[in-house]
Amino acid sequence: MKKHLTILAIAIGTATGAVAQKEMHTMHLDALMHESMESNSVFKLQLTKTVGNSYKGIIYDYSNTIKAEGGYVAVGKKYLEDGHFTYYYQNGQIESEGDFARGVKVGNWKRFESNGKRKNDRYYPVESADKIRETMQMEKSEDEK
Repeated sequence: MKKHLTILAIAIGTATGAVAQKEMHTMHLDALMHESMESNSVFKLQLTKTVGNSYKGIIYDYSNTIKAEGGYVAVGKKYLEDGHFTYYYQNGQIESEGDFARGVKVGNWKRFESNGKRKNDRYYPVESADKIRETMQMEKSEDEK
């Protein structure tokens, strides 16, 4: 019995340590969801490291309601949307959902009205993602711009 309690205590201590070591970042965003000073922010992005340079992100509005959630990837000192994303209306209904590839919308995006009724989908060609990133200089460091 004592051996089982010791093993249980070690397991709980290890699990607690793993949770405490999760890397988290908070960034402040302006109305266009660009990084901003806290005093100018409209949104807050909470990033939690998952694997490697990947993060799970949740964007909150001024009233602490979830505006969006999805995957991010660290590229230099920037965090780019990467993976499946869901955006929400203030009332909690889904506004849109689809995928990002390193900061650019790709593929089919489902869209909804605030009452949940489906709107026409939008399609973002995967082939154009690299050109968009290049044009917007999304992956260049601030020193290179």
